[in-house]
Amino acid sequence: MEMKKTYLALFASALTSAAIAQDVVVFGDSLSDVGQTGWLNKATYNQPNGTPNALYNEHVAKTLGSTLTASSKGGSNYAYSGGVVVPTNSQYTNVQPNVAVAQQIQNYLANGVKNDALHVMWAGGNDMPAILTKAIASQDALQTVQTESTVAAQNSAQQWAALKQAGVSLLVAPTVPNVAYTPSLFQQFGASVASSFAAQTGYGEMAKKAFQDAFDANLAALNNSTQKNLTDFENARMQVLANTVGALYQSKLGNALSAVIDQKTFTNTLLQQYQQFATQAASATSFLNSATTQALNSVGGNIVRIDTDALFTDMLSNPADFGLTNTTATVCASTTKPGCTVADQANADGKLFADGFHPGAVAHKVMADYILNVLQAPSEVSVLPQLALHSTEKTFDFARQQSNLNRLLKQEAKTVQGIAAYQRYNEGDAIYAGLKAQFTPQWQFSALFSQSDLEGSKGSTKGEIKSKAINTAVRYDADKWWVGAALQLSDNDYKTSSQIQLGSAKRSQKGETSGAVISAGVFGGYEWQFDNKQVALLADLTNSHGKVIDFGETKANAMRLSFAEQQIRSVRSGVGAEYRYQFADWQPYVNARWVKEWRDSPAELLTSFNGSQFKVGLAQADKSWVNVQAGLDWKAKASPWHFQLAVQRDLGRRDNFSGTSFHTHVGYQF
Repeated sequence: MEMKKTYLALFASALTSAAIAQDVVVFGDSLSDVGQTGWLNKATYNQPNGTPNALYNEHVAKTLGSTLTASSKGGSNYAYSGGVVVPTNSQYTNVQPNVAVAQQIQNYLANGVKNDALHVMWAGGNDMPAILTKAIASQDALQTVQTESTVAAQNSAQQWAALKQAGVSLLVAPTVPNVAYTPSLFQQFGASVASSFAAQTGYGEMAKKAFQDAFDANLAALNNSTQKNLTDFENARMQVLANTVGALYQSKLGNALSAVIDQKTFTNTLLQQYQQFATQAASATSFLNSATTQALNSVGGNIVRIDTDALFTDMLSNPADFGLTNTTATVCASTTKPGCTVADQANADGKLFADGFHPGAVAHKVMADYILNVLQAPSEVSVLPQLALHSTEKTFDFARQQSNLNRLLKQEAKTVQGIAAYQRYNEGDAIYAGLKAQFTPQWQFSALFSQSDLEGSKGSTKGEIKSKAINTAVRYDADKWWVGAALQLSDNDYKTSSQIQLGSAKRSQKGETSGAVISAGVFGGYEWQFDNKQVALLADLTNSHGKVIDFGETKANAMRLSFAEQQIRSVRSGVGAEYRYQFADWQPYVNARWVKEWRDSPAELLTSFNGSQFKVGLAQADKSWVNVQAGLDWKAKASPWHFQLAVQRDLGRRDNFSGTSFHTHVGYQF
């Protein structure tokens, strides 16, 4: 079938698009329109009690703690069914000016910008019919598609620029899904073939009706079919076409057809035409999405380019994961007028499409989860620098505590003590090995090597750090006080793994990166001795500087993101007290330190996703907490051996990755 007739089927079936929510401000078309006054119905089917199912943007708004209401009813959802990026691409703009997305945005700006709201502009699907109509009338259909798509993309960029200039800092701008997947596209393909068949056979309306009736009858059979993957989806459509041809050869036209072309050749030709048509549809969608991405990026700012095409491909490839059984048929002939109420909600929810243009209730929930997960991902990945500081802190604290053992378990001058220790966290562990060299009664040098593994989670993302560190310290001991300084270098390897919920489906993602942290600190204390008791005041200050190298997630699915380098900056102080008691060769102790973080953690993280970049705000890490430790030392005066058991925990710390930790230590003096 010639290219223009293929495009005729294509342009009539562009999938319309959508939007979401804190407050949520939405611009777009019927995928986002929750019911504007005096306009079309919400594009979904009603539950058996007559209540319309929620659109994806309503799900998002609810999750973010708000309610989404149409702008004509005083709300912040400005989307109108039939919405277009280019005003002249719709015949309805003269009837309802708000069909133009540009007008929706102007209406919003006139009411005052909500800078803290989540802004969504999902449009472009309804522009495709106009683009392809122009392509049909042109001498170069492909060039026209590209030119008109570029115009639509530039209009989208102008609309984003208007929002950005008004103070909007981030825009969720989902792509248009592959229009080849929509039931309406396939229906339009059948209608186009029917017209072509009538012209080629010379039987006019009789031939057209015969083909259309056969096609519709076989299409209706899809209502009772099931699909388990994308191959089943394609095969179901191929079977409809093959059965349609078979029905024609069994009809009154059969003998005439057989005299011109055999059934097998006719079938193969029709299937090839469909495959070409589907490829062209996918190509047109891809070009519009790519051009729009480039145009939006040229404006700058934070663009969250939700990959709707990848999401729908996943739902078609793995429908059972999402609770779907049928990806080819529709629940209703139309949802926008009049309303469609189902008798069996569960059966309806098993279908991917509500009607020929719009996704069903399950798909809307999946889209909402997808958007929320993408927006949340940067905050969750910020677990890595927090794990780095946690690991650095634990090694630094252990080294300082080992140094401070010199107060009551004084090491003799001109000796070396070897030490080895094991520390167990809730999610991880660490091993230590090193030495302490006592040059004089006052001066000591220590070098400690550690290897640790620590895990921590934020939301659906689990981070893991494997760290190798070296800590060196020098201290001076006077009669009543001491002071020391330490330098530590950590070489870190990181892994992330995410378990993402999209409706009933679970998807995973993972990534790997590395980095380093260098820390320098000073510490000291003052003590009072009372017979076999010791009370000491403790103080320390540590400055850490490092980074987590930029990385990209590795699984090729719709949730694949890349994250920029994350800086690690920390200045932490500790002030506390320690009590020790000497009982023969045993020395129990307890100490508590108030720890204060003086620097703010990074406020945002640059994330790359589907061709665009965005930054979202990150929650501040803990600013203060109390570290409590209790332990028991054993050291006989006549023995070179020293043993220690200890337990510690941070109190008042939300991101307490190590939890309650235990360590055991053994030392030997040479």
